[in-house]
Parts: sequence; C-alpha cells; structure tokens
Amino acid sequence: MKRIAVLLALSLTASFAHAFPWYASGNNIRGAQLMTEPERKAYVTQLQSMKTLPECQAYWEGHNKEIDARAAQQHVTLPPVSGNPCEVMLKMGRISK
Repeated sequence: MKRIAVLLALSLTASFAHAFPWYASGNNIRGAQLMTEPERKAYVTQLQSMKTLPECQAYWEGHNKEIDARAAQQHVTLPPVSGNPCEVMLKMGRISK
C-alpha cells in the first residue's frame, strides 16, 4: 500500500513538473524558430523567475510584441497567441496575483 502511495505521489509530481516546461521550452515557445538557443534559454529562465502575475504578463506580452516584430521583418507568419504561461504558473502556485 505504501508503495502505491509513493508511486502515485511521484506521478502527480512529474505531471506538474512537466506542465510548465511544455509552455516554455524548446520549440513550444511561440516564435522559437526566430530565436537563438541562448535567447530561448534566457526567455525560459526569465519567465520562471517571475514572482507576480502582472510582472509575468508584462514580460510575456513584451516577448510576444518583440517576436511579432521579428516575424514581420522576416516575413514569417506566426500562429496566433494561444495559452498563457503566466496563467499556468498562477494555477500551479509558482506566482501570486
């Protein structure tokens, strides 16, 4: 019984640990193809360092504006913004309102 509880706890922890990286790692970043690897890593690091929802929203919206400008310059069509990593982090308890 104890072993089942431990396995269940580990699986739940793993689910939460992977929820945020899906939003902000590798090619899942909107406009990742327009960013260098160091830029993607810096974006993830900065986003994960946010403490409040307004701070996170401002950073995320600024990123989207910058990426939209790059896309326009390079004549690349990006998908519309979908999902919000700040809302995900808020729901996970990583940032506060």
